[in-house]
Amino acid sequence: MDSYWAERQAKSQEVLSSKNIRDTEKQLKKYYSTAMKKVISNFEATYDKILAQQAAGVEITPALLYKLDTYWNLQGQLKQELQKLGDKQVALLSNKFTKQYFDIYNSIVIEGQAAFNTIDNAAARQVINSIWCADGKNWSQRVWNNTDKLQQTLNDKLVNSVVAGHKTGELKKILMNEFNVSYHRADSIVRTEIAHIQTQAARQRYQDYGIQEVQIWADADERRCDVCGGLHKKIYPVGAVMPIPAHTNCRCCIVPVIN
Repeated sequence: MDSYWAERQAKSQEVLSSKNIRDTEKQLKKYYSTAMKKVISNFEATYDKILAQQAAGVEITPALLYKLDTYWNLQGQLKQELQKLGDKQVALLSNKFTKQYFDIYNSIVIEGQAAFNTIDNAAARQVINSIWCADGKNWSQRVWNNTDKLQQTLNDKLVNSVVAGHKTGELKKILMNEFNVSYHRADSIVRTEIAHIQTQAARQRYQDYGIQEVQIWADADERRCDVCGGLHKKIYPVGAVMPIPAHTNCRCCIVPVIN
């Protein structure tokens, strides 16, 4: 396949992936915004009660904080809201990742060659839910790890704010920042998985066409990093383990080698 057709195929994959990322991010932001407003409202109500006790002369230490009913009520509220956030993310990403797989798979057409369609929903989901990262976790496990980390961090920030004597407005800013950090971790999961699924769907489609070799294609624009530039046009057997996505925002894809 000459450079013109390789670039066209790579661009087609990039357009589809970019659209799926944008659509997913839009909904993900809504989920995080809803959860953040609810959680912060609950934290503010609890924190105001703690400040009122402090104003009355009660020294609220971490040890005493852990004995307060208001603290444990807050923990139950927090766990409930973050469970909702995690459930919504898993449902959203499951659907979007499946859509990404079929979008890429069905978009690839090689003129003059016949292909057998070997993919159904079960086969696609097996690929999507597979463990491929070095951390030994699949995407849903990383979603829940991120949610658990957010819960722990919010609790820590509450305790630290009590000790530091922060006002309610200061605590709110701290909590908003932690939600923003968690959102960006979730977004990294989205981007990395969509890039991975793009490669796997394309690989399967090429195999269905009987393609033996593929090459990595990295757009030659100002956003291409040195890592991706070094991978550009490297050839691999179609069934080989590919070194892409090379990073979170990797836009590399694979195109067929046709002699």
